Amino acid sequence: MGLVSQGDILDLNFTVENQGDADLIIDKIEAYEHIQYNNTTLPLKILPKEKFELILTYNSAEHKLGDVREAVRIYCNDPTTNSFVIRIYGYIKDKEAPEISISPTGAILNLAPDSEEGAIGKFIIKNSGDETVKIISIKSSTDYLAPLRSELSLKSRKEQDLQVVLLKDKAREEVEENKTEEYLYLTIAIPIKINK
Repeated sequence: MGLVSQGDILDLNFTVENQGDADLIIDKIEAYEHIQYNNTTLPLKILPKEKFELILTYNSAEHKLGDVREAVRIYCNDPTTNSFVIRIYGYIKDKEAPEISISPTGAILNLAPDSEEGAIGKFIIKNSGDETVKIISIKSSTDYLAPLRSELSLKSRKEQDLQVVLLKDKAREEVEENKTEEYLYLTIAIPIKINK
């Protein structure tokens, strides 16, 4: 399996080949509680010279951190051996929490009197974690700052631009002092799974 984050679910594919001249019948599969076989019903018949792709699903959610050394025993009607073993190795590490970074952490926009165009501030939002992060709402503290996106979905190890436009005409009407400070509000959705 290699290195696995706790909570990951992996599909492990194995090819079972009948190299004999009679039907190979698999009538029992013994596996640990973390391993399920989902793509077959028993007894399974494999014709001579045929192959079957056995898919084992490994759920690491309840497994403790550290080394994984498990085995799956498959029982069959092979005349030389009535069972064979598939060994599963790996290492389970802590699941990394999503990490969001925003750069720069602020912006300076200018109400230059000689320009009628809006000023644009640009931020880079990066997800350094292993899970997709959803920003479900992007709003401004004032109506003269307009974010160009209302939501974001940040995939693992990816980044996206977030731009905000200063509507200068509207800002000139509302800003009374030499400078003012406004904010962008980002609402992040945090999933909570509830098992019954």
